[in-house]
Amino acid sequence: MPDRKIKREDIPAEMERLHRAVELSKSQIRDASENLKEALGPSQTDLFEGYILLIGDPALTDLVRRTMERELIGVEKAFSSAIDSFANEMAQLKDEYMRERAADLRDLGERVCRNLLGVEVDIPLLPTNSNGCDQWIVITDDLPPSVAARMDSKRVAAFLMSGGSRTSHTAILARALGIPAIVAVEKRFLDVVEDGTLVALDGGTGEVFVEPNSEVISEFDRRRAAAAVLFDHYLAESKHPVETLDGYQACLVANVELPSEALTVAQKHNVGIGLFRTEFLFINGMSLFNEEDQFNAYRSTVEAVKPYSVIFRTLDIGGDKFLSQLKMPHELNPFMGMRAIRFSLSRPDIFKIQLRAILRASAYGKVRIMFPMISTLEELESAIGILEEVKDDLRRDGIPFNERLDVGCMIEVPAAALMAEQLMRHLTFFSLGTNDLVQYSLAVDRSNPRISYLYQPAHPSIIRMMRDVVKVAIEHGKWVSICGEMAGDCLYTPLILGLGIQELSMSPVALPSVSMVIRRIRMHQAEDLVDYALQCGSAREVQDECKRFLRAHCPELVIG
Repeated sequence: MPDRKIKREDIPAEMERLHRAVELSKSQIRDASENLKEALGPSQTDLFEGYILLIGDPALTDLVRRTMERELIGVEKAFSSAIDSFANEMAQLKDEYMRERAADLRDLGERVCRNLLGVEVDIPLLPTNSNGCDQWIVITDDLPPSVAARMDSKRVAAFLMSGGSRTSHTAILARALGIPAIVAVEKRFLDVVEDGTLVALDGGTGEVFVEPNSEVISEFDRRRAAAAVLFDHYLAESKHPVETLDGYQACLVANVELPSEALTVAQKHNVGIGLFRTEFLFINGMSLFNEEDQFNAYRSTVEAVKPYSVIFRTLDIGGDKFLSQLKMPHELNPFMGMRAIRFSLSRPDIFKIQLRAILRASAYGKVRIMFPMISTLEELESAIGILEEVKDDLRRDGIPFNERLDVGCMIEVPAAALMAEQLMRHLTFFSLGTNDLVQYSLAVDRSNPRISYLYQPAHPSIIRMMRDVVKVAIEHGKWVSICGEMAGDCLYTPLILGLGIQELSMSPVALPSVSMVIRRIRMHQAEDLVDYALQCGSAREVQDECKRFLRAHCPELVIG
């Protein structure tokens, strides 16, 4: 970046240059969004709107101005320094999604700097393939989503990257486009792959074969054919109830982060939303304090999935999810700190704005509200009390909302599971958040690779805890959903069903395999599997029996 010295009187002109570069960058991002619409329809623009908000953040612009005033350097260097400062803060966070936003911010900063310097943003061109294949696997360190969206999706078979993660926007776009993507591969493995090399990869298992032999190619052809058949069956049956061979119906719904994903889910899968993670709207740049923006986002989601329902989880921030608007203090143990419902109760001003927006959206379709990380009855009573206050305010203002909308809470803390009887008296439903429930119950940091072996969703203690929660709900005539990663793993589908859980919420890509399992089994078999699991002494025993069960009923879903 050019290290130009400027005079103080040059600053207004430099800021005007920055303004023009930012506006040009926004225009380029909107062009990328339009290209994406051609492939997917108008359902993926939220991601790019978040980008536009990021580079237009007044805090970023203010920092650039202050840097120029302090150091008397040109806007290119000042802007680059400001981007590095913001991105470095985000990159230090534990949360994987937030670390990926740091990479997005750096990509955006590079785009603005290129526009300041008048340098074109290069788009990779795919040459004619010399080995007879008509598609390419794009192998790279990282691929900005704005660039990925402008590539020829008909010629891209897959992405293989050393950077990124499953929550990176490039990975999200790849899933939306139906392109397999494997990320966070060790760079030394990718550096040896030359252009034109034949590569086979499985986006589901993460397997990669360089110069595969005929046996591997045949196996991949078999898997691809089986996946195509599975998806065709799923589409053919998607308008029919998902039920076991003996008529027990289950409800499959999806986990999403943005309104655009909700629309895609409704169009492709014909299901509702079992978990809308509202915090990702704010991570992508929306103001926490703008009720109208929130209302419009929630309303568009509700209308997209009609006549199905949407469960909006209130803000699950704090701990490892950072929002630049809040400047939350660092905590030594963030997972045990000021997060989720604890944060919302500490900031009733923010909480009430969100509840108003959700309640207003409930007038346009079937809305449910869910509170995250409830650990005491007092927390739940306080949250419900604030919800009732907001309802009273809306009634006074003559603003319509659904007076009878369902209210639930997540069971992701052992204390909540043990207090299920007392909590259920105030609620319509529970949702088992198995990601945190496993983490807190087994005292294992699921992001720590040294002890990841202890993260065991099938541990008998977890199965027992889930069974007890479901039992309480049924006794009260209420229902239970499950929305952790466990819900989308078809290995555990019979176990979940046998526990009596009525609703399974998962990543949309898991819907075909989970629905197939349900349609191939009988309820009494699933209940027998639960009885067996409760007698086991280890997660390994439970997993082995689940795999045997799956191999007996859906052998095509068992790999290895």
